[in-house]
Amino acid sequence: MTVLIHPRAWPIWDLFFPPLCRVCGHAMDPEDLLFCDQCWADAPVADAHDLRPLKYVDMVRAGFRFGGDDVVRSAVHALKFDGMKLVSRSMAQHLIARLPTRFVEADLVWTTVPLHWFRRAFRGFNQSDMLGCELAGVTGHAAPVPLLRRIRHTPSQTAQSYRVRAANVRDAFTVIAKNKLPEAVLIIDDVITTGATVDECAKALKEKGVKWVGVLAFALTHRS
Repeated sequence: MTVLIHPRAWPIWDLFFPPLCRVCGHAMDPEDLLFCDQCWADAPVADAHDLRPLKYVDMVRAGFRFGGDDVVRSAVHALKFDGMKLVSRSMAQHLIARLPTRFVEADLVWTTVPLHWFRRAFRGFNQSDMLGCELAGVTGHAAPVPLLRRIRHTPSQTAQSYRVRAANVRDAFTVIAKNKLPEAVLIIDDVITTGATVDECAKALKEKGVKWVGVLAFALTHRS
C-alpha cells in the first residue's frame, strides 16, 4: 500500500514554499497554524461593556472583537465553516490571557452552548465544544460537561436584531437532568452577537436552581 505524506511533513519543503498567513499573506514559522504571530498580536480586543445587559447572565467576557477582516473572523470561520478543528487550539491559547480569575476557579463547572442534533450531524462537531476542551487543556481546568440540550432547531441568526434573535431561541434549550446541578456554571461559546442565545441558556440553568452563570466567548460582535 502506498502511503502519501503531506509535503509539509518534509522540513526542506519550507525552504522553498514557506507557509503563508491566511490574513496578511506573509511567510510564517512552520509551526504556526494558518495565521502568523503578528496578526494575532494585532487582533482587536473585545469590550464586554459594548454588549447589552443580559437578564440571566451574571458575568460576560470575550477575548476579541468580531466583525473586521482580520485574524478573529478568519479563525472563527476556519473552525466553524471550514472544519479546521486544530485552529481551536490557537484560539484557546490566545484567549487564555483574557480569562478572569473567576472563570478558572475549581468550583465553577464549565459547559458549552449546544447545537441542535441536526446541525451537529451536518457539521460533524460543535465548535464551542472544541474551544472549551482546548481551554481546559491549557488552563488545567476540568473539561466542559454537557448540561444543556437544544430542543428546537432555530433558523440562522445572521444579521438578525436582538429582538428577532431572542424570539428565535426562546425556550430552545433544556437542562440535561442526570445529576444534581452545580451552583455556578460557565457557558463557553465561540461568538456572541446580541447575547440572546447565551442568555436563554442561562435562563434554563437558573430555572433549575443554578445560582450563578458566567459566559465566556472567543469573540464579541460590537454594536455600531
